[in-house]
Amino acid sequence: MKFSAILIGLAAGLASALLFAGLILQSPTAVGLSLAAPIPILIASLGWGSRIGFIAALTASIALAGVTGFAGSGLILFATMALPSAIVGHLAGLARPKENPEPGVEGPLAYDWYPLDRILFAIAGIASLACLFIGWMFGYDAAEIGPELATALGEQMGATVDPAMQQQVQTLARLIVQMVPFIQPALLVITLVAGLHLAAILTRLSGRLDRPRDDIPSSATLPGFAVSIFALAVAGCFVPGTLSVIASVVAGAFGTAFTLVGLASLHRRTRGAKQRALLLIGAYGAIVLLTFPLLAATAIGIFETARSAARDRAPR
Repeated sequence: MKFSAILIGLAAGLASALLFAGLILQSPTAVGLSLAAPIPILIASLGWGSRIGFIAALTASIALAGVTGFAGSGLILFATMALPSAIVGHLAGLARPKENPEPGVEGPLAYDWYPLDRILFAIAGIASLACLFIGWMFGYDAAEIGPELATALGEQMGATVDPAMQQQVQTLARLIVQMVPFIQPALLVITLVAGLHLAAILTRLSGRLDRPRDDIPSSATLPGFAVSIFALAVAGCFVPGTLSVIASVVAGAFGTAFTLVGLASLHRRTRGAKQRALLLIGAYGAIVLLTFPLLAATAIGIFETARSAARDRAPR
């Protein structure tokens, strides 16, 4: 391992820590930058190797703990962003020589690279584990957090003396608490997927990315057994207690992964269409404004995954 590569890992870790620091320090102008924290670590891993990516992850966590003076902040970064980014970068860089390469094919094209469906599955699984760890670390308890959140919202909205408004605030607080196990892993999946995509673009522009460009709309899917995992998670959401929270986290992560597969399918199916740009803009606009198009994308992602799995199992 070259010393210059180690310096790259250290610099990437410091950059990631600075990006994430706004979230820990609750700076309103820097919270958005925290979503970019995985990018430096992913660039280090994709361009300089997995070991450099893990060095960057450790550096980021240690640096953040030093800046904030709170070891827990470094642990939060390590569990939610740094370590997942290093693992995802490692998976994206895995390759093995093809068993029967075509004559004249050399370099990266002579290798089978770790498939996108496995990478997306790993991201969903890692996001689930990371959110469950953070929930355990902070002692997430919906029954306890709900009343506290209702009280805080009531004070901000001036609902402390109006019984009707208090009831509305309590209902809103319960809804927010119930949605957190879904939203947190969903946001983490999107952050890691977007970070990997942007990091790959930047690393390829620098000429350091060996992995060939993936045709994402055509190859984005999930392994067939992910459908069963998602179905069990959705069913578990209706079981009371801690199991419901765990199932909600898994459902949020894998549901988001299926939604991304569905959106990739939309990009593939509209290729060659004269009004492709208008169709995509309309689809994403409907997703932002409404809810059911997002559910439709999730259903399409499940369908595409099941169909791909059936095609792979079919005798040839």
